[in-house]
Amino acid sequence: MITIHKDILSGATAQQIRDQTEGLAPDLLRDLAVRLAAHPDLAVSVITYDDGTQELEVLHTGPPHRTEHTIDHRKFSREPGVTPNRTLSITGQSGLQDAVKLISTILREASAP
Repeated sequence: MITIHKDILSGATAQQIRDQTEGLAPDLLRDLAVRLAAHPDLAVSVITYDDGTQELEVLHTGPPHRTEHTIDHRKFSREPGVTPNRTLSITGQSGLQDAVKLISTILREASAP
């Protein structure tokens, strides 16, 4: 059995986020967590595993709300064959920019009518 600990970063100060994500490497990933946690349509968390490794979880919680596809207020149904998550490599400034661009695109598409 794997035990995890999940800390919600959204709504925390930049310093609190840096403290909670101290196991995330590289530092660019910590900077990404700070930027994303400030976005009002995202729920950002850091997940810590028993062995101390951590990962960043980013969930879209913005519009649309309560559509015919809504399971609950924080989860939406997925189309068959759609991958439910994405893993990004952030090993440098270009990787950070790619992640920000991808997340921005996802948010823009999710809020389109």
